[in-house]
Amino acid sequence: MQKYINQLLDDIAYATENISWPFVETELDIWDWIPDHEEDRTAQVRNLDEWTGIRQEQLPPPEMLSDLQVGQLLHAFKKLLDACNWSFVLQTKVPESIQYATIRDNFEQQVKLKRWHPGFFELCRPAAEHGQCALGEYCHCAFFAELLSGFTDEELSPEEERARALEIEIKHLKRKYGQGWTKYYPFHLDADYDDEATDGFGFDPDEEDPDGWWKT
Repeated sequence: MQKYINQLLDDIAYATENISWPFVETELDIWDWIPDHEEDRTAQVRNLDEWTGIRQEQLPPPEMLSDLQVGQLLHAFKKLLDACNWSFVLQTKVPESIQYATIRDNFEQQVKLKRWHPGFFELCRPAAEHGQCALGEYCHCAFFAELLSGFTDEELSPEEERARALEIEIKHLKRKYGQGWTKYYPFHLDADYDDEATDGFGFDPDEEDPDGWWKT
């Protein structure tokens, strides 16, 4: 199997280095820039497997692979998708075998060829029910539906909107990072830590810290 994996990795690397675009970099001109919604509407569309030359049937199911082989293929595919400006982006921590299975199951999807704005790999098939996609319990559609559940569309003051955003972001961080979520605390959304009297982290820059942590 490893011999086949090595050949597949070579094929993916070749595809990554030889992506064919309908435009060339030398044609880029800042005056040609267009908004994301307009580029999304006018961008050419291609099937990802036909464009890259990597066919879904070439890709072994994850249960046939070792953890090392899954990691090798996942890393190679992420580089390929980045080269296609169709990046594979996750909002929560997902096991590598499930990440690979998600790419494998959805690799024949259509891609918009964009040069000004990022595009993102579709994680679920159209019309797939929450939790029934390759991501299973890690389904992002279900995650965001749960994240936003209980929040209604209502008129809020700027202060209330900020508090709501803070609540949603904290809920997201706890799901994504577990017990380590505090390392990513969104100080910029917390009015107690982001005002003109502080440095943006709840500390007055003109007040000496008795512990002197900022000097270390």
